[in-house]
Amino acid sequence: MNIGMITCNYYMLIYNYDRPAQFNWGEMTDKYRGEFKKSDFLKLAGEIRGMNYDCIEIWEPTFSHKVYSPDDAGLLARELAEIGYKGVVYCIGGWSAGDVNEIEKAYLFARALGASVVTGCVNKADAGVLLPEMEEQGKKYNIRFAIENHPAPNFEKPEDIAEAVKDYTMVGANLDTGIYNMQGYDVLAAADLLKDKIYHCHFKDTVKGREGCLPIGDGDAPMAELLRKLIEWDYKNIVSVEFEYDRDPAPGLVKSMAFIKNVIG
Repeated sequence: MNIGMITCNYYMLIYNYDRPAQFNWGEMTDKYRGEFKKSDFLKLAGEIRGMNYDCIEIWEPTFSHKVYSPDDAGLLARELAEIGYKGVVYCIGGWSAGDVNEIEKAYLFARALGASVVTGCVNKADAGVLLPEMEEQGKKYNIRFAIENHPAPNFEKPEDIAEAVKDYTMVGANLDTGIYNMQGYDVLAAADLLKDKIYHCHFKDTVKGREGCLPIGDGDAPMAELLRKLIEWDYKNIVSVEFEYDRDPAPGLVKSMAFIKNVIG
């Protein structure tokens, strides 16, 4: 099993961990695209590697196909390999029908990064437009898309994701443990249902009925049980630790890695 980290953990870094009074997610992502340079990304990637994460999920605003070219992505891939990364995933955040023309561009960029999986949530109502295009471009570039379970109107229920992806080969699931647990879903039952279609996992701990992430092991999601299940299944894809936190997430991410190592040995 390959253990990575998603750079979205550092979403407040652009504000130096001082949340603006009028915080807006869209404005924050625009700020990243405009101000967070490649050198900033490489510095962050080096810090993450220093925590013993050897895979990285690149959250789009921190190194974006909307800003950089595939050639830039190819150079970054080589630099990440030199740091010691063994795997890369590209997270586009989310797509709705208006983003259908972004798909090929994102896949080209992901391929240049060396990623074989793109992650993100998908507006359920737009699946009929998006999923066929994702499948077509996925076959063209050998890129799989993993749909992340997010609250409605995105794909939320594991049964809906399973039904939506059953006839596709290049579209599957990104199991977000924290969101399912927070919403009261049975995480292990969702994993069992989606088993053969889990192309990625956002490994996140939460408390049922309460918003916010915790370091792995500090919530009540069945994190150890899921790890053992993935090992039993001989899961070959990447697990990305996610710990969104207004302050510096590094201590929680170090704690999360220690928990994982204690489980998997």
